[in-house]
Amino acid sequence: TDEKDRDRVKEDPDNWDAPREYIFGAGQSKRIWNELYKVIDSSDVVIQVLDARDPMGTRSQTIENYIKKEKAHKHLLFVLNKVDLVPTWVTQKWVAMLSQEHPTIAFHAS
Repeated sequence: TDEKDRDRVKEDPDNWDAPREYIFGAGQSKRIWNELYKVIDSSDVVIQVLDARDPMGTRSQTIENYIKKEKAHKHLLFVLNKVDLVPTWVTQKWVAMLSQEHPTIAFHAS
């Protein structure tokens, strides 16, 4: 059977080390954050898109704290995305909870 399968790839690609992307290189993360802060500085409204399946996990507390402390005159808005993937009552609870902190909109793509 090895004769028939001589062209078969035997390595397991899931176990290979993935090449490190340039964007994750040393110092790149700081540059990305600096660019993000520049965009926030030039914006009047900052929209944070949160996944309805895990709103707290997709929230950026770093950005929220920065806006609260350094840019209090900026407006922060939450958009709860992919609400079609969770029950309606879950969306309602998240919108009610998040709206206590910042204006929140539930978004259904289709």
